[in-house]
Amino acid sequence: MSCGTCSIGTLTNPGGNYVGVRLADAEDGKMTAVLAGEVQLKEGERIIVDTDQGPEFAEVLTTDPLLAKPCSTKKARRLLRLASDSEYADFVERLELQDRAFLFAARRIAETGLPLKLAKCAVGFDRRKILVVYSSEERANVRDLLREISDEFHLRVEGKLVGVRDETKMMGGIGPCGLTLCCSTWLRGFHPVTIKMAKLQGITPNPAKLTGMCGRLKCCIAYELEGGIEGARRLGSRGPDKKPAPAPPLTPAS
Repeated sequence: MSCGTCSIGTLTNPGGNYVGVRLADAEDGKMTAVLAGEVQLKEGERIIVDTDQGPEFAEVLTTDPLLAKPCSTKKARRLLRLASDSEYADFVERLELQDRAFLFAARRIAETGLPLKLAKCAVGFDRRKILVVYSSEERANVRDLLREISDEFHLRVEGKLVGVRDETKMMGGIGPCGLTLCCSTWLRGFHPVTIKMAKLQGITPNPAKLTGMCGRLKCCIAYELEGGIEGARRLGSRGPDKKPAPAPPLTPAS
């Protein structure tokens, strides 16, 4: 699960004008690195950055982010410009629109008894559509719901079904270890996790302790096993400990 191309925990900042920002309405403590180039930013400044979905609003959290790996810079976002007052006002309006859409969708879901759990209603930077993100354990017809939301807010509406792990990744939170969830910060993808992985590490298979916030087995069971196997392999390559051979007896001088 880890890239394995560099040491973990070096806590080195490779240099360059990087800042740490809170992207859009992220509230899970996740910080995104942004390459500011020649622009000198200050904490609290509002900026527009380039993302996979296009431009997005962000707020500078720190001007000295800690980048734990050299590859962290490859995932850094690019600064587009400082945000204007009107862009900040538009951002606040988008948050209000998201909240109103969420409340409306949640009410209609409760009234119609749809078997789904609403995760989020997101409005993009360009305000062209509302993305309704939800999870469901069974097949659910959401066409009527999406049409009602579209009629209410006069915007195009799309639905996105996600799994419970993806839902937790998107919502974020604090794990039992006291840190922000791995899935919402650095973990790039999900892999199968089994009870056997816990047993191989000598962990008592207690579901209450092995279950994460998503209701599934904790992801760390898998990647900690991977690290343990690698560590055992390296230790095993040294061979068993052997006692040094006794020194030959001294031959008395003739």
